[in-house]
Amino acid sequence: MYKFSVTQIKNKTVGEILSETRREQNLSLEDVVEETNLRLNHLIALEAGDYENLPGGVYSEKILETYANFLNLDLEGLKKKFEKESLATRKTPRGAFLQKISPKNFIVTPRLIELSIAAIFIILLLTYLGFEINNIFSPPDLFLTSPNDNLTTENPTITVAGYAEKEVNVKINDQIIQIDALGNFSETLSLKTGLNIIKVSAAKKRSRENIIYRQVILK
Repeated sequence: MYKFSVTQIKNKTVGEILSETRREQNLSLEDVVEETNLRLNHLIALEAGDYENLPGGVYSEKILETYANFLNLDLEGLKKKFEKESLATRKTPRGAFLQKISPKNFIVTPRLIELSIAAIFIILLLTYLGFEINNIFSPPDLFLTSPNDNLTTENPTITVAGYAEKEVNVKINDQIIQIDALGNFSETLSLKTGLNIIKVSAAKKRSRENIIYRQVILK
């Protein structure tokens, strides 16, 4: 397992640690995507420290956990540093915008107040609509923890497990399966001798599908 000392973790960002470890293992980002099924844009954002372009909440932590485990990194120090960096990146300094406004020759009138309120309302409305439209049509996150791709086994059954966004339709080989309140799922499938292609998909009511394929060979 690759481990960084306390001093190294303190002097490096999470993205630098991930990027350096990946390069030490002679892996490209495309290699990581192929092996972990993480999205390329999420990996780029994580290595760049661009946390605003990562999904919020537990999904960012899941991406970090999956990536770190793939690189055989110790998670404890990385998670603490990730939380601090993420909080610092997402927080806007108080008064940063107001400092740019010069009070010189600036007169507040009732009309200006009305226009400002209307502009703020329109911006908030457009932001909300944009968020809702994107949330409706963008494919949901979907992660598989089992099985590994190109797996060879002598067991006639296999467990397909993973997690997705809550309240989405998850299908295995086009059959809807049950997920729990946190989005976790686990199903046991029977295998046929030879090559088996397992298709796992997730979709919201009107969104595009997020599809993952796994190839399993039964001897």
